[in-house]
Amino acid sequence: MRGLCLILCLLLLVSVPALAQTTTRTTAGTQTQADSGGSFLPGPAGLRVGHTSWDGVSQIHFGAHMKLGEVFPNVDLTPGIELGFGDNVTIMTLNGDLAYQFTELASHPWGFYGGGSLSLNYVNFDLPDGAEAWGVDSSDWQLGLSALAGVTRATSSGDEWMLEARFSLLDSPDWKLTLGYTFF
Repeated sequence: MRGLCLILCLLLLVSVPALAQTTTRTTAGTQTQADSGGSFLPGPAGLRVGHTSWDGVSQIHFGAHMKLGEVFPNVDLTPGIELGFGDNVTIMTLNGDLAYQFTELASHPWGFYGGGSLSLNYVNFDLPDGAEAWGVDSSDWQLGLSALAGVTRATSSGDEWMLEARFSLLDSPDWKLTLGYTFF
């Protein structure tokens, strides 16, 4: 199972630079436009890396996200996937982020956002040899909820850097700090 998840995530990460059609994004009254050459992706996508802390487990995580656009004025839907490694635990998280863009608090090229995320978390523990023979389950699925806040900075090419913090509300990592880059 872990091998299949890793292969799927690697395929997603490799496909990220082949981005979707021309996109226009308004940030604090300024429009940026980039032509990404036509692709099968429905919106701007990006990569992310960071640190995760969950019940004493300290990990580094890697992932990808895709901005699917506004579902309400200033509220973006950004699903993503992350894989965390470290402390003999592997965590795969599928996120469904809703983030409010605080356009009144920032001016281009900066942006601030806050919101929440519903996530599906798969946790796999590396148990000592023989532990599974005693009926010890080494994996678990959990539905989680977290709060998030972040800052973005647009580049001259229309891409975007982001720094994000997440905090657990229910069955999610205690906290995550993530640096990401979105290709527009």
